[in-house]
Amino acid sequence: MKKVFISSLLLLSLFVNSQTTYTYTGKPRFQILAKRSNTVLGVINVELFPNIAPKHTRNFDSLVSTQFYDTTAFHRVIPGFMIQGGGPNSRHGAISTWGQSQPGQPTVNAEFSKAKHLRGILSAARSSNINSATSQFFICQAAALHLDNNYSIYGRVTSGINFVDTIANAPRDANDNPLVKIEMFVTYIGSNDSVPNPPALLTPTNGLTDVDTLFQLQLKWLAQPDGILYNVQYSQDSTFTTPSTYTAVTANLYHVIPSGLPSNTKYFWRIRTNNGGHFSAYSPVWNFKTAAPISDVSIKTNVNSESISVLYPNPSNGKFNLKQIEKGSVIEVTDVTGKLVFQTIAKDSSVVIDLSGKEVGVYELSIKNGKSTINKKLIIAK
Repeated sequence: MKKVFISSLLLLSLFVNSQTTYTYTGKPRFQILAKRSNTVLGVINVELFPNIAPKHTRNFDSLVSTQFYDTTAFHRVIPGFMIQGGGPNSRHGAISTWGQSQPGQPTVNAEFSKAKHLRGILSAARSSNINSATSQFFICQAAALHLDNNYSIYGRVTSGINFVDTIANAPRDANDNPLVKIEMFVTYIGSNDSVPNPPALLTPTNGLTDVDTLFQLQLKWLAQPDGILYNVQYSQDSTFTTPSTYTAVTANLYHVIPSGLPSNTKYFWRIRTNNGGHFSAYSPVWNFKTAAPISDVSIKTNVNSESISVLYPNPSNGKFNLKQIEKGSVIEVTDVTGKLVFQTIAKDSSVVIDLSGKEVGVYELSIKNGKSTINKKLIIAK
């Protein structure tokens, strides 16, 4: 995203990087009044996320307190993408300078998170330097997931998204500058102190047993209306206090546990929501138990015990040795969708199955010799 730097004459903003302590009771809320040719286009209300991007929240808040944004422009508008504004040159400078940098403004270090650039999200504009954000911000008119983990999300529109559409669709020149200046006037209007409810858990169902450890397991839950991020915890310890407790943050409504969990083991899991201003309490704790170990016994059709093949190593990084097979056997491997990924005919009693470069997961091996069929599972591990 293009951005500019505030003039060094605007020293009032320097206290953003000082030792000033900011305390928020929730999510600070602001009104962005947009005007074109002294005619009000509309009001966009936003709330910021101190729980996700505290530095960017403080920066925006402090600039509003000095009326910095008033009469600056939404200087870059791209329909189907975003509107960008807040640059000091757009106050009085020529339109050709609105996207140019100026030295002197304190910068805000990146605060990348798992939050997603969805419609209505407010995020920090910056240069190629990830720690170069200053006063400029952009609001997504449409989802822009290619920006995730590369730009610092710190707020969202709570009402007036239709006016974001109006601005995004304004007539513009070849540089995406509106042909007629669209000014903003930003005012603090209060705080959203709501605390979200814990998410409701979905799957695996509480108390589920015999969970197959050969496959990935998805923990799923329901969305909270104001949820931005979700904290996931699972552990063999019901109090979640041991070092083995796994914790993750996601914006999705699921978390994938890789295959290979210890067999015959009970796990506990729970989720909480982060709405940008507060965390919810954790959900009730659910549990599941992995299946008992199953020996690698072949599934056979009309085959004597002495003809059982030997497969090793399994799991492997992609290469498997298959021995004690009948010459001329047809060896086939399919993925979870049934697609054939390997096929050969045994020239002697052993075959090397090379699945190097294939995705981590479980595959089906079939050994056919005309008289019998042997099926096995192949596991490619990291």
